[in-house]
Amino acid sequence: MIFRYFYKVRPLFFVFLSVVARSQSLQEYSLSGTVNGCKGEKIILSAVYGKEIIAVDSSYLDKNCAFHFAFKQAEYKGLYRLSISDSNYADIIFNKENIIVESGIKDLGGKMKIGSSVENKLLYFYKEKISGLNDSISRLTSLGQQLYEKDAAGNAATLKKLAQQIELFNAKKRILSDSIISKNPKLFISEMLKASLLPDFRTYMKKKDAAPYPNEAAFLKEHFFDNLDFADSNLLHTDIIFDKIGEYFQYFADPPSVENYKTAIDFILIRSAVNKNVSDYIFNTMMRTFDHSDWDEVYTYVVDMYLAQNTCSDNEKAKSLAEKSSAIKSLKPGSVAPAIITKDIAGKTKILDSLKSRYTLVVFWGSWCEFCEKAMPELKNIYSNYHPKGLEIFSVSLDSITQNWIDGTTRFAIPWINTCDLKGFDSPVIKEYNIWRTPTYFLLDSEKKIIARPANTVILKEKLKSLTW
Repeated sequence: MIFRYFYKVRPLFFVFLSVVARSQSLQEYSLSGTVNGCKGEKIILSAVYGKEIIAVDSSYLDKNCAFHFAFKQAEYKGLYRLSISDSNYADIIFNKENIIVESGIKDLGGKMKIGSSVENKLLYFYKEKISGLNDSISRLTSLGQQLYEKDAAGNAATLKKLAQQIELFNAKKRILSDSIISKNPKLFISEMLKASLLPDFRTYMKKKDAAPYPNEAAFLKEHFFDNLDFADSNLLHTDIIFDKIGEYFQYFADPPSVENYKTAIDFILIRSAVNKNVSDYIFNTMMRTFDHSDWDEVYTYVVDMYLAQNTCSDNEKAKSLAEKSSAIKSLKPGSVAPAIITKDIAGKTKILDSLKSRYTLVVFWGSWCEFCEKAMPELKNIYSNYHPKGLEIFSVSLDSITQNWIDGTTRFAIPWINTCDLKGFDSPVIKEYNIWRTPTYFLLDSEKKIIARPANTVILKEKLKSLTW
């Protein structure tokens, strides 16, 4: 009878548990509060993703200067941002709890009062303490810089004392972070603080099995990310990973060079491979960083070495990146320049390959480009001096409106071959030459092979002087 009774009630019992579990998983948390001194301003709630701030909700402050937002993603753990404007905002940690805040309209994140939320009480306690320490460090650093510039040798003793004081304040910052982390190991603020901390060189060197390092810089080059858990996707909902990568490049890819960048990229991407979301984010960040830059070789290196590991092979984006990498590599010195067949203002077809000049300068420009306006007098001077010797200039405008192209041509009084297909940045020619800024120059020999890609007219002049005429 007991067994039979339990058997009958058991399904109902588990239905009850299921309902409870479902209601808990669907629990909606909220962020509410007041912004004193408001006048009905719009307040925006945004999610933080690296350096991206993505608006997810907004409302107007009511007559009591109050607001209320519901967190739609209960599983989200990371930073949100409350903002009145781009410069007036406050960051908030969300980690499955209701949050109540109070602040003033002029400085949203300044004196933020946290009525409810353990995470954010600690966050703003930390911010207040760290602000004072950073102010002291900034003041001492500024004083030290002045003394150093005035008389480095004469102020050596004072500079040493200032350095010791700065080191003391940095030690206090670390003690503050370590204290919060040790007392609150399960809170997200502890994850954030730990990820932000640099590994302690002195503590490491006290270990029995510590590897020998000549100095702290050498140690950090190998251990910079020891406190950052690349397996933790939640850190993508902060700016920590983005900032730490930037710091590593700043410290350990200096001076900037292709090889230094490659070494830093390998170091970072190999370590981030433990989590595909994190690895994809870092890969895409590097693509954006080196895409519109003068570091073409670095861009193609990242695509060639890591594209297959970080993006699906049939993905359209992957295909696009691979095609762009291939195009960039085809533009290296020694390669034959891509063909250009387009028309001039009179409608006459102009073909780059048909030119019989000793050298050809291909110039990409736009009527709207202020840098082009500054470069045109120099280009006209170059043309005047070198055209009689065998230089031809073949310019391609990035304009998409006929009259703008005509007006620009007239304003600059362009004397050389001047063409445009009126497709702007969507032009196949522009894409094939990977043009992302104007003016851009390609210097070609008589066989239309790329000799150089001078960044400006100063470098162009030097290159032209070195050629055989």
